[in-house]
Amino acid sequence: MRRADWVGRLKILTAASALALMAACATAPVPATPEQLEAQVWVAAERADTPAAYQAYLQTYGGWPRAAEANQRIEALMAAERVAWTQTQRLNTEAAFEEYLRLYPWGADAPRAEQRRAQLAAPRLAAEERAFWSDVRDADVIQAYEDYLNRYPSGPNAGAARQRLDYLWTTDEGAWIRTQRANSPGAYSDFIRAFPRSQYAVSARQALDEFARRDDYAWDRARRRDTVYEYEGYIREFPDGLHRRDAERRIYGLQQGDYQAWSRARGIDRLDAYEFYLGSYPNGEYANQARDRARYLRDQQHSGPPPQSPVTRPPQPGPPPPMVQSPPPPNGGGTRPPRSGGGRPDQPLAPTAPPPPATVAPPPPPPPPSPPPAVAPPPLPAAPPPPEPPAPADDEAPLRPEFSDSADPPR
Repeated sequence: MRRADWVGRLKILTAASALALMAACATAPVPATPEQLEAQVWVAAERADTPAAYQAYLQTYGGWPRAAEANQRIEALMAAERVAWTQTQRLNTEAAFEEYLRLYPWGADAPRAEQRRAQLAAPRLAAEERAFWSDVRDADVIQAYEDYLNRYPSGPNAGAARQRLDYLWTTDEGAWIRTQRANSPGAYSDFIRAFPRSQYAVSARQALDEFARRDDYAWDRARRRDTVYEYEGYIREFPDGLHRRDAERRIYGLQQGDYQAWSRARGIDRLDAYEFYLGSYPNGEYANQARDRARYLRDQQHSGPPPQSPVTRPPQPGPPPPMVQSPPPPNGGGTRPPRSGGGRPDQPLAPTAPPPPATVAPPPPPPPPSPPPAVAPPPLPAAPPPPEPPAPADDEAPLRPEFSDSADPPR
């Protein structure tokens, strides 16, 4: 058979299965018949196999065919319970009464069996309590007394155990347990200072050395990577670490350098400036803004400047107006007017050049129409506030960055 035939049959089977499932979901459930309900109740009675379960069946289905079988089973269970109780009384041991209670917890003599079992178990339990208390007194440690109280909260020696615990919590043992629960370098150091000669002092020094080794390893790893994320991870892992203050200072220094580099890139606002910032601070606080701005500038370079509409030249000014000649002097000649009071007769004057004609300045040309505005680039991100320096300790000066900033981007 060809592969296409197999695919066709598979599609048909899938469609048929889907239709059958939809039909089953759409069909309302068929209510159970009385015979089915009776069978379910009988199965439950057989599973419980107690007189009470069969009595419940008979209350509902007393006239059904299985009613006689239910009555027979009730009589058999009651007879077996009476025989077991007789044998248990004859044995009169703790184990016998426990077995009777396991098989017939519904029996009429179950309360008496529980009471007798407790009476028979009392000497054994008292002996076990005394032996356990003896071991606790021999150990004489906090953990032993706590175990005793957990096992015998109302035991005959519970009061003595609590009194001894109250005292032991004030000793080096109690301090050592509290130190282990705190599990911090400060707690280990405080314990060594408070109990330098304690039997737990050696363990405290070993724990402190191990803590310092792990702390130094985490600090060296953060220093090698030298990022804000790594220093913050160190503080999360070692909140009371030996280098916490150094990590906080370095975080502040990196944030300051990040902020200054971002401010320089924003001031230059060129693609190379944003790329330089991303190369120096790929995971910086402003990396996403730098990528968005660099992507926009890169798209602008690839697409070129936006097209501009043609500029119409202004109309050229016309020819200047004709020159206007000034009128001749009133005496009409080229002689001087006569002098008053005599003197030499007037002499003819040499002809003089006429004054230059007055010209009128042409009107200024109208300004050219402004080109249509280009597509405005997205606004630059707002300048963020500089990071806040960490609060100095009581005995420290204000923190300052330990490392120099990155080099200026190429221009």
